[in-house]
Formats: sequence, C-alpha cells, structure tokens
Amino acid sequence: MKNVFIALGKAICYTLLFVLMQLIASFVVTLAMGIGYAVEQLTLNGGLDYNTLMTVLYDGVTTNATLITLVSNICTVGVLFAFFALRKKNLLSEINASPIPALTYVPLSIMGMCFAVLITFALGILPISEEVWEEYNQSASMIDSAGLIPMLSTVIFAPIAEETVFRGLVYTRLKRAMPAWVAAILQAAVFGALHGQILWVAYAFVMGLVLAAIVESTGSLFAGIAVHICFNLMGGYVMEHIFTESTALYIVLASIILMVAATRSAVRIAKSGKNMPFVKSKCTKKQKYFL
Repeated sequence: MKNVFIALGKAICYTLLFVLMQLIASFVVTLAMGIGYAVEQLTLNGGLDYNTLMTVLYDGVTTNATLITLVSNICTVGVLFAFFALRKKNLLSEINASPIPALTYVPLSIMGMCFAVLITFALGILPISEEVWEEYNQSASMIDSAGLIPMLSTVIFAPIAEETVFRGLVYTRLKRAMPAWVAAILQAAVFGALHGQILWVAYAFVMGLVLAAIVESTGSLFAGIAVHICFNLMGGYVMEHIFTESTALYIVLASIILMVAATRSAVRIAKSGKNMPFVKSKCTKKQKYFL
C-alpha cells in the first residue's frame, strides 16, 4: 500500500507541474500583452482605460491559446530535463524513451492518422446534443490552426510534452505499484480531464488508453509520440480536406484495415529491433543505429 501512495504522489506532482506550466505561460503571455497595451496608451493618451485593459488581458488568453500551449509545453520538457539532470538522472531513461528501428515509424504514422479518422467518425455518429456541439465549437474556435506557431504547438510540442508527462512519467510510476491496466486507466482519466470540454475529455481518455497500450506493446515512448503527432496532424490539418459525406465510409473502412495491419507491423518491428543490438555476431554497424 505504501508503494501505491508513493506512486500516486509522484503522478500527482508531475501532473501539477504540467498544469503549473500552463498557468505560468498564460500569465506571462497575458502580462506581456497588458504591458504592451499600457505603454501604448500612456504614450499616446497619457492614461489607461480599466475596462479596455481587462478586455485586452482576456483577449490575450483567448486569442493566444496556441502560443500559450507552445510556451508551456517547451517549459514543461525543459524543467523536467533540468530536474532529472540535477538528480544525475537521464530523463529519456526515466520515461522509457528507448530507441526503436526507424522502419517502425511508418506503421506508427499510419496508426495515428487512422485513429484520428475513426475518432472523427465516432463523434459524428454518436447521439450528441446540440448544446455539447456548440460548446465544442466555441472551444475549438479559440485554437487557431493557421500559421507556424499553431502547427508547432499542436503537432510537435504538445505530443512531446503530453507523452513525456502522462505516458512517460505518470504511467510508468503508477505501473510500478499497480497492474498496468489500472495505471493505464488512471493516467488516461487524468489526461482526458485536463482537456476540459466534454468531447475532448471523452476522446482524450480513449486516446490515453490507446497510447498507453502502444507504449506498452512497443516498449518505447517514442512510439506513443509518433502516433500522437500523426493523430494531431491528421485531425487538425488533413481531415477537413478529405473527410466528406461521399468519402467518409470508404475512408473509415480503409482506416480500420490499415489500423489493424499497422498495429501488428509496428509491434513486430519494434520488438524485433530491440533484440538486434545485443546479437553481436549478427548485428552490422548500420543495424546499431536507430532513431
């Protein structure tokens, strides 16, 4: 029982760090916008309008959600690297980010894209109320997908930071004190809850379970990061251009088939690749280098 409480304590601490970085990033971005507005108004008008200043501060959060996410995710990973370095430990080892064969990233990428298709299809056929959809659209409208910063934030740094915290640290710590399936459910529940909006909570929970299973099956966090990156890329930038009423059924059927085939292929390649460097008599120089 003591080990369970220790594992839960560590999981809570890492989760709080993730949330704290979000809050700090929000504060810094908002403060910067507020100072900029204040300087401008004092220079031009010699005074400040309080109500307008509050509006500017509010808009600083709502219109810069992707920038805030980008800053917080970079800070999260940076703080974790520094924390483990001070303890003379390697973050990559602590989160089980072990190398996998480069070829594994091909089926992993397919898995991520196919899973995004299936999630989108599931949301479309479920009996979801208009109120929930309206809330979802309002939340989604705050996330600007155009430009380099939103793409870096949602496609690259968010998956890296989220996988590092939830599948890399929270899941592995919980798994030391309880069955893997219990640890997977707990970390997925926390991961989903932090997404806020009810539909995001639902599919983030499912995503958390799937990513934990992928990390467990392949033995490397890099696999989860790859799937997460392709999931966000497909859902945020590709889906709207290919998913229509006329193509939906064909895309979903193809995604199911490809998802099954890619999953089996990724697990097989990852597991076979992990054994290669230890077989000295059969391992060539090229085979020793993995991404």
